[in-house]
Amino acid sequence: TRNILFRLRMMMLNPLYLLLCSAWFVAISESSVITIDCTGQRGRVKRVDTWTCDRNGRSECGSSIEDCSDCGEEGSLHDGFAYYNLDGENHFSGPGWDCRSKCRGRPRSSGSQQKTKTGWCYYG
Repeated sequence: TRNILFRLRMMMLNPLYLLLCSAWFVAISESSVITIDCTGQRGRVKRVDTWTCDRNGRSECGSSIEDCSDCGEEGSLHDGFAYYNLDGENHFSGPGWDCRSKCRGRPRSSGSQQKTKTGWCYYG
């Protein structure tokens, strides 16, 4: 534990490390958004959440959000993941979610759930 705390302090004090971490985070965030065709789906937002639980208590939680809510011809697709270790430590890449409740008592399991919201598009 002392070794980990020492390493964390050293990383926090190193400006180059902070710069590299910031660049890495921006690259992941930018790469998780894609333009999609909204023909036939205008006004709709569809979210699909997935989860995978391993035998060691780790959880991988994914989200995919198709957003055509602005009623235009194009919308956006946002993909992301959240990873949780048994001790609660996590890592996010894009829009993840906390799926640990899906994994409690269910090692080596996986699944998905979907939500769709449809709004009105007015043309005048």
